[in-house]
Order: sequence, then structure tokens, then C-alpha cells
Amino acid sequence: MEDKWRIKKVGDDWMFIPKKERDEKREYENLTIRIKRREKKIESDLGKIKELKKELRKMKGDRIKGLNRMIKYQKKFLPTFSIFLGGEDDGSPQWGVWVRIGGKRKYLYIGTVSDVSYHLDLIENKVPHYNKNNTNKDGGVGFYGKLNPTNHSDSNEKIEDDDEVISYNKEDKDLILIRTKIESYVCDVIKKKMLSILKKDGNLDRFFDKKYKLKGTDILFDIYKKTPHYTPPQKEREKKKGGTLRQLNVGKKKQY
Repeated sequence: MEDKWRIKKVGDDWMFIPKKERDEKREYENLTIRIKRREKKIESDLGKIKELKKELRKMKGDRIKGLNRMIKYQKKFLPTFSIFLGGEDDGSPQWGVWVRIGGKRKYLYIGTVSDVSYHLDLIENKVPHYNKNNTNKDGGVGFYGKLNPTNHSDSNEKIEDDDEVISYNKEDKDLILIRTKIESYVCDVIKKKMLSILKKDGNLDRFFDKKYKLKGTDILFDIYKKTPHYTPPQKEREKKKGGTLRQLNVGKKKQY
């Protein structure tokens, strides 16, 4: 089929046309040739795009499967931490954490409420350091030491839902604050220790062994030691010795 865009050849008769018009004719011919080549390229590229779209659909399908696997791996192999306050009913409230990974779990003792609060105050420079052999803490009570975290909150929160008023117990704010602090300071250290064991042993059996112990207050104290305001332990306060008792002279008064 003859191309309707091509100019019919008239042989040497084109030579009678002025040079300017002949140049325009040449440019036009070149343009029609370039258009033809571009159309062929587009046809070729459309075929490639069709194949690329087919590959893309398969890749997206594989991505969905991969995401489901990653979520499964995350639940199975990444550690989770459940920080809680226990022992209130026994009169000895203390912080603890359950570490779960790969279907296994381990309980780690963090410390008593007073010890954990005091170490948080040390880390955040809210109290001066003291020698832990002393029975009393020098410098008074810090910010966290004044808090009273508890699982039993007397405060209630009310929400109006149309004509109904719903009342529920609001979680203790002090509990939330200290639990968040413990998570930010302690859990990251536990993760690093788990990774260290995993790299060395190839598994976490040693971490879950009952002999492997970690104490939260020790972790907090190590963090405090790395702070710029860390102060080496003070000497233990010496007990004041009582003065020597003088002998009392008891007798009859002299008569004059």
C-alpha cells in the first residue's frame, strides 16, 4: 500500500524548483521517514511494556506473599516485651518484664518501685548520687521517687455516648509514665544482649536458661554511669560515735 504522506516522485522535474523549496521538500521527506521509524519503535516498545506489565503483576503478587511471610517472621522471631507492676497485693510492689520470642518466654526482674524510680532519677539528673550501702538516700526524693504507680486507680473517666454515660477505670498515669521509661531504657539493652548471644551461639538457648540472670536496676545503673552527670559513689557515711561518759560524783553536800 502506497504511503499517502510520501510525495510522488517526478524525476528530474524537481530540479526546476528553487533551492529553498527543494530543501523544504528534503526536510519533509526526512520527517516522514523519522515518523515511520518512531511508529515502529512505539510498536516494539508497546510489546515490551506489555511484557513488563505482566512481570509487574507477578512481582506484586510475590510482594503480597512476601509481606505475609515477613509478618509471620516478625511475630515469631522478633522479641516482644510486656512490662508490668506486680506484688502489690503482697505489699511489695516490684517491676518485672516478660520477654517473648519464638514461642518461648522469660521473666526478668526489674526492681522494686522505689529502686527503679530512684535509678530513673539518677539517669535524668533529678537527684544527686549516693552510696547504695547507706541506708538513707542523700539529697531527698526525686521526681520519679515522688510518683506512686499502681494498678488500682480510683479515678474514673466518663464518656457521653448519645444519651448513655459510660464510666470506666482510667489507667494510672504514674504507672504509664514509669512503664514507658523502663521500656525506653531497659528493653533496648535486653535486645542488644540477646543479639550478642545469638551471634555468638547461633541461638538463644543461653538467654532462656534459668542460670542467665538480668536485673533491671543494674542495667539502669550502667546507663547512669554513661551519663555526663555521673558521680562516682560517695564514701559510706561514718556512724557518729557517742562521747565518753563522765563519772558522776554522788554524795553528801558539804556543810559550812
